[in-house]
Amino acid sequence: MNLTRAFTLSLAASLLVGCQSHDDDLASDYDRTAAYVEGVPGGAVLETETLLATVSAIDSAKRTFTLRDDLGNQRTLVAPAQMHNFDQLKVGDRVKAVASQERIVYLRQPGEMANDGAAGVLATAAQGDKPGLLAADTVEITALVKGMDTTLRTATLLLPNGSERVIKVRPDVDMKTEYLGRQVVLRVTTAVAVSVQPQ
Repeated sequence: MNLTRAFTLSLAASLLVGCQSHDDDLASDYDRTAAYVEGVPGGAVLETETLLATVSAIDSAKRTFTLRDDLGNQRTLVAPAQMHNFDQLKVGDRVKAVASQERIVYLRQPGEMANDGAAGVLATAAQGDKPGLLAADTVEITALVKGMDTTLRTATLLLPNGSERVIKVRPDVDMKTEYLGRQVVLRVTTAVAVSVQPQ
């Protein structure tokens, strides 16, 4: 599992329950789509993971519930205090969690305004409804093209914290000297939706 998937899944898990046990990993469906324009630096990647499971046990005193996927894997989770609708959860309910992450990288045009920062939203189910939530956040980071190695086809980026990162450049991108000193923008949007359907 790559770092991005691990981050997205841990975000989904932490938003779903806050604290979890060390049971089985639940089965999920994963999809990855990448897109770029030939010869243009940057591109976009969208990763989505969907988990479907059934509530197989509930311990109201301990505020725990167990999810079982269609393969029989189980995971017991602790409902955090923020899960106000825990009492609405019933054995047999179907839980669906969808986590997605979109990464867009592009070379900022000269004169284009920087928009570094972060924004987010969190929505939970109304009191008395089945538990559920929607959470999303977007982070934008700008780096500076500090150097290029045309032999190795790499570019050195200077990050906002002063550190440097060497990245590979796609073979179809012409490594123009005019790119030196230009800004590279990385925008990451992560979203998680969790719904519970009675059965």
